[in-house]
Amino acid sequence: MFLAAALVAPVLSWAGEEPSPPAPAEGAPTAIAGGSAGKERPTALVAAATSTSPWEYPERGLVLFPAGPGAGKERWAVGAVWMIAPMFTADYRRGVGAGFTLDAEVQTVILYNQLGVGAEWAAKTGPFTLGLMAHVDGYFGTLGKALIATTSFDASGWGILIDPGAKAGLQVARDSWLTLEFEAYLCPYQAQKLGTLVLSPNAPAYMGFGASLAVEYAPWMQGVIYYGVSLYHTAANFPLWFNVEATPESEPFNPQMIWYLGLLAGYEF
Repeated sequence: MFLAAALVAPVLSWAGEEPSPPAPAEGAPTAIAGGSAGKERPTALVAAATSTSPWEYPERGLVLFPAGPGAGKERWAVGAVWMIAPMFTADYRRGVGAGFTLDAEVQTVILYNQLGVGAEWAAKTGPFTLGLMAHVDGYFGTLGKALIATTSFDASGWGILIDPGAKAGLQVARDSWLTLEFEAYLCPYQAQKLGTLVLSPNAPAYMGFGASLAVEYAPWMQGVIYYGVSLYHTAANFPLWFNVEATPESEPFNPQMIWYLGLLAGYEF
C-alpha cells in the first residue's frame, strides 16, 4: 500500500491536487511538522512567540495620572513638595465612575497649612489620557506668638484659593507613567493680621500658575513611587499672608511675579 501511494502522488501533484500524506506504518514513530520524528514541538515556545504582553494599568489606579484610581477604587499617598519651603503632603483619591475622581489633600509646614477638596475628569485619546480638574483650598499661616509665646512678633493670615487646571498622561513603560500638569491659582479672598491690625488686600486676585512633570513607578503593580519637578510663576508673596506692610499708607499687596523651581516626591498606598 505504501508503494502504491508513492506512485500515485506525482500524478495527483501534476493534476493540481495536493496529495494526502501516506499513513505511517504501524509502530513507526510519528513525525511532527516543524520537528524531528518522535519529538513534539514545545507548546510554551509557540505561545511565547505569538502572544504579546500588554501594558496594564494598576488595579488600584494612580494618584497623579489623569485616569485616577478608577470607579469604586481609592488611593492614599504621602510625600513632600518643595515650593519656597519644603512641605509635607497627604492625598486621598477615589474614583466614582464615568471618568470622574474625587480628592482631598493637605499641605503643611506648621507655619503654613492648606486643606483642599476637588474633582477631576479624564478621558483617553489615542496614546494619551487627558484630564480637567478644579480644587478649592483654604489656607492658614502664622508666625510669632501663635507658635512661640516669647516672640514679640505676631502675624497670621488666611484665605481661599481656587485652582483650575489640566493634565496629560502617557504610559512610557510597562510599569511607568508620565503626567504633565498645569494649575492656575486664583484667590477670591485673603486677610492678614499684624498684631491688632487686620488687612484684606484687593480680591479676587490672580496669583500665578504652576506646571509639573511627574513620573509614577509601580514595579510590582501595587505600591507606587512618584517623583517630579515643577516650575512656578507666582506673586512674590504667594500665598500672600506672609508679606504685608504694617501701615495703612503702604501697599498691602505686592504685584511682582517671580519664577522659581520646585520638587515633589512620595509614595502611593
